[in-house]
Amino acid sequence: MKYDLTILRKLSDNDETFILDMLQTFKKTAPPVVARMEEYMSQNKTEAIGREAHKLIPGVSFLGAKELEALLKIIEESGKTGGANEQMPALILQVKTIINDLISQFETDFHIQ
Repeated sequence: MKYDLTILRKLSDNDETFILDMLQTFKKTAPPVVARMEEYMSQNKTEAIGREAHKLIPGVSFLGAKELEALLKIIEESGKTGGANEQMPALILQVKTIINDLISQFETDFHIQ
């Protein structure tokens, strides 16, 4: 499974409404962040890409999406240091794919719209 809601369930005292709201928020906010990352990539703005990745990390952490969190941290660090520029397009594509998969999984598992 690409996510684990254990932390979110603990923090919310297993409040289903809160959990569904968090999943809806992720579904609404994550794709535009990725779109900005892709736009910044086309402009070679590595630092801006890192800032966008940073925005996603807390929410992704609460969702227990460890693989996605690790990729975002690599992108964030690369944005700060200017490293991994040649890998950045592939990293962003991986992030986009995982986010799309997560959203599809949330729609299936929780029937969010």
